[in-house]
Amino acid sequence: MTESTSVRETSITERPYFFLSYAHSDSLAVYPDANPDKLLGEFFGDLAAAVRSHASSRPGFVPGFYDQEIPVASDWKEPLTWALSNAQVFVPLYSPGYLDKPLPGREWECFRRRMEALGLADPTQRFVPVLWTPLWKTQDPEGLETALALGADQPGYAEEGLRALLKIGGWYRASYEAVVDELARRIVVLAENSPIEPFEVQDIDKMTSPFSPDARLAVFAIETAAPTIRTVAAGHDPRGYGERSADWRPFPEQEISLAEYAGRVAERLDFRAEVSGIKTVHHEPVRRPGIILIDPWFIADAQGRSALESAVHQLPRWVLPLLVLDQPGDPRTQQLAGQVRAILAAAEALPTESSRRAAEGVSSLKDFRDTVPVLVAEAEKQYLRYRRGEYRGEHSRPSLRRPVRRDEPVAKPSTPTSTPDSLGETPNA
Repeated sequence: MTESTSVRETSITERPYFFLSYAHSDSLAVYPDANPDKLLGEFFGDLAAAVRSHASSRPGFVPGFYDQEIPVASDWKEPLTWALSNAQVFVPLYSPGYLDKPLPGREWECFRRRMEALGLADPTQRFVPVLWTPLWKTQDPEGLETALALGADQPGYAEEGLRALLKIGGWYRASYEAVVDELARRIVVLAENSPIEPFEVQDIDKMTSPFSPDARLAVFAIETAAPTIRTVAAGHDPRGYGERSADWRPFPEQEISLAEYAGRVAERLDFRAEVSGIKTVHHEPVRRPGIILIDPWFIADAQGRSALESAVHQLPRWVLPLLVLDQPGDPRTQQLAGQVRAILAAAEALPTESSRRAAEGVSSLKDFRDTVPVLVAEAEKQYLRYRRGEYRGEHSRPSLRRPVRRDEPVAKPSTPTSTPDSLGETPNA
């Protein structure tokens, strides 16, 4: 158990000093193994260490909560709810994405309502915001002055944000460390001088972000092509199958189904996940972006083979198949996997490099975890490029090399971060 979280194994007496809230970055299809939030992890480690150095020794001491430390197989919502219900201080990392994406705002609202329920006259007293990256001039969230004051006497912080100070290093390193130390000091003062009691927060899915209250999430489809407990082929291990195809749990350490896990990933990337079995007949005028999780054993009988062939016939570029092998060393599994790949190739359902890698198959929960965010981002990119004829490029984001300063005239990006389509959907990353 790490000191910082391991929330699934913590006792009920443990309470994090701080909850780190941030906007998840899109995975990169070109570098699928790269962690786009690597700097966030480094910052969290530095802040947890600084909190530990300032805090007094006490039972159940947990410096902070960072959702990247949630175990892979877990339903992220349960530990997230636990942390929001127990943390002493809420630390939002302000960035353009933080204010545009619904999930960070829903975390904010959960914690704020907890403070209200506990009777705090000013709930924002328990918020210690940080300027992570420069904001658009039109973005003016509550607590921005507090965030700027955190490092007002440190060169580069107000202009560049804390992420840039960490990334650039060099003589900016001292500024970065000073801001982190001051942040830790404020957290410890709040947590130890005026502790608050645990109080279970409301369902985060029912919260609305205060930064974008009218935001509508695009639907991301998660389809599963797998047998059920009643249709699994004779001689194949039935463990891991359920009443529905979407119940499939091929890896023994799973707590939730693969479809649910993929749906949680999509939700963290600001989609509304729609989980179902494989769709062989499409009534929608336009298919949503999505992925199809394929068990090779689905085509072990003629009915399953026909269903898969029908599902991938004229598959749009923004619906990406992902082959999952629970027994990669089994000859029959490999034989069926080869047949699935042949079906996908014949249907021209693998138009991109990331989709071709996904068709090679994943054989562990870790591989699955690493692959799904890449496919979600790729499906959105393909949808925007080919369905809408538009693609949001990196030029639409503030550059670390030349951050957008709030004291200079700034125009909004020519390509918005989310583009409503003709169906009223909002593809949003």
